[in-house]
Amino acid sequence: MMTKYPLEKIEILLGWICNQNCIFCSLGHKLTTSNEVKTFNQVKADITQAKELDAKIISFSGGEPTIIPYLVDAIKYASKLGFEEIEIQTNGRMMSYENYAKNILDAGVNRFLFSIHGNTPELHDFLTRSKGSFHQAMKGIENVNKFRDTKEIDLRTSTVLTKFNYQFLPQITDMLIKLGVNACHLGPVIIDGHAYTNKYAVTPKMSEIASFIYKTIDRVQSSGNKVWVYSMPYCLMQNYEGYVAEAGTSDTILNAPDFFASIQEHRHIDRTKKESCESCKYNNLCLGVWTRYVDLFGFEEFKPV
Repeated sequence: MMTKYPLEKIEILLGWICNQNCIFCSLGHKLTTSNEVKTFNQVKADITQAKELDAKIISFSGGEPTIIPYLVDAIKYASKLGFEEIEIQTNGRMMSYENYAKNILDAGVNRFLFSIHGNTPELHDFLTRSKGSFHQAMKGIENVNKFRDTKEIDLRTSTVLTKFNYQFLPQITDMLIKLGVNACHLGPVIIDGHAYTNKYAVTPKMSEIASFIYKTIDRVQSSGNKVWVYSMPYCLMQNYEGYVAEAGTSDTILNAPDFFASIQEHRHIDRTKKESCESCKYNNLCLGVWTRYVDLFGFEEFKPV
């Protein structure tokens, strides 16, 4: 697949298995209905294809990639083919085992995206529905940091904003900065999978989380690090437009067990706008709002600028 956008990253989704059961997981329906996992030979072919497409970054995700037995070998193969940036998207639990973390890093990973959804064990473990997951994730970050004196590592985190954690976002951010995180990715829950099943319980209004996002951006910016915000319309990001992730001009291709898709090409799917958005100065930039979100809350909180 070739798109009109410059290709930057190919994300290989290894399979639909995970060692957590997050209450907000947008892929939760796949994790509970399919045990499909790619074979190592399939993943080798995916990595080879990524190189042929001249992707700059290769990323391994899932599900949870670190519970796939051949992950270290897949990383070694990607490193052998010469990828300069090799990323793992992980909940961090397996990284709490120092020997495993060392094997992952020695294989060639130099970029991590840890999923961190709370600043306390009680909050994070409640959202992941996995007791001990917070402490394991923190230990995983600690183990990665042990190697940063000898290896350049881009340490990032992803935080999904729900009704339960958005008001603690500044505290989460302060914790992550102290842990040495380079960049924070954050955005409201996507209403699919478990998040669709639990939509009334987990989905906050975007207008309510906006001020907490601004505080996080200010904190991260003052620390000299980076932050990207996903799925927020521009009318709620005034004065913070430069942090809207969808404004990027490069593309990521998702290579999953059951689909192959360009993120840029598919970002407009299942999004909607109201008629008055046509008069907004951001109309040509903004993708609108997820259709399922509008089904839940309507358009009232979104005002054209």
